Amino acid sequence: MSVISFDDDEVAASLRPGLTTVAIPHERLGALAIEVLGTPGPMESDILVPMSIHERVSVGAPAPHRAIATPH
Repeated sequence: MSVISFDDDEVAASLRPGLTTVAIPHERLGALAIEVLGTPGPMESDILVPMSIHERVSVGAPAPHRAIATPH
């Protein structure tokens, strides 16, 4: 099992085990919101904003792959 949070609050790093978080670029999102609001007309496409993940101990190892038996 894994636990992941958003916003990379400083508490996430100090927890034991350390909490994996996604860092939200607040300044970039705010600037982008102002840019979009100032653009007349509908949006041409979705806007993707990259966000970094700070992987800490709260992410577990992936489960082993299990083969499913199928009848012959």
